[in-house]
Amino acid sequence: MKLLSSIKVATIATTALTLSILPTLAQSFPDITDNVYKTEIDTAVEKGIVEGFPDGNFQPDETVTRGQAAVMITKGIASVTPIDLDAKPTNRTVPAFKDVPDDLWSAKEIYWMQANLYPANVAQLTGNFRPDDPITRIELVDFLRRTAELVSSRLTGGDSTLPQVEPAIEFSDVTGYEKILTEQMSEVCRVASPLNEEGDAFAPTEQAHRDYTAAAIVRAVDCGGAE
Repeated sequence: MKLLSSIKVATIATTALTLSILPTLAQSFPDITDNVYKTEIDTAVEKGIVEGFPDGNFQPDETVTRGQAAVMITKGIASVTPIDLDAKPTNRTVPAFKDVPDDLWSAKEIYWMQANLYPANVAQLTGNFRPDDPITRIELVDFLRRTAELVSSRLTGGDSTLPQVEPAIEFSDVTGYEKILTEQMSEVCRVASPLNEEGDAFAPTEQAHRDYTAAAIVRAVDCGGAE
């Protein structure tokens, strides 16, 4: 598997979406038998990245919210480098999002991300995070890129900026920043990959489903664990 040389780890471990029952791998999930991401979903379960639901299914077509993604990402980072969700930036003030009250279940993770993953000029802005909105595929990949940069910097002590590389995939439906982002992240163990792994369309505005999210996370974990 080809890796970006400057990325040591891009680990994104996740929680289940809410209620869950974790089947053994021998049982797997009856609703992913023919899913293109079945192997990676099973791997995600084995690694404790995702869980199933009380009915024993994985529900691969369910969407992931932005709040859920924030929790998943911070847990992933914490699995490879310590983080303190209660720590506040000492060099600047990070204003609260208008739609993220302190008692929101994902508030600590959202604010940790704002302080540590957002560029400083963005983190300073007030506005809405939209924690209950489904995360889009391009938003997910953008979060994964920022996570890879942070983890790589913490573990190597080097520059956190990902290098420009020849893309593994040239997507047909992205332009500008989205083109740079997806093609760069296609080289990171195919974290960015075509919709349903077919063709050359990334579908950036499509909602990220649990199956692709699990697969993207597993791919990032695999990159992180490789030498």
